[in-house]
Amino acid sequence: MKLCPVCGIELRPRVVYDIEIDQCPRCGGVWLDGGELNKLLTKVREYRNEYYSYEEFRAWEEEYKRRKKKGVFEFFEELFD
Repeated sequence: MKLCPVCGIELRPRVVYDIEIDQCPRCGGVWLDGGELNKLLTKVREYRNEYYSYEEFRAWEEEYKRRKKKGVFEFFEELFD
């Protein structure tokens, strides 16, 4: 049984991109075991490559960037760099 370092209550498993992570039901904190962050980043990059393989999404992303906002995948990459 893993406890939330913030709240002290039991963490609940949650599956994200086929990777089981631990989340606190009270504060919403997400806690990763060793190697899980790298697995998540790998999955995000895989989905990004698939996403950009479609011309309509790539065009939408370019228009979004032109308005000086970050794309969804760039947001997550910067968040975890």
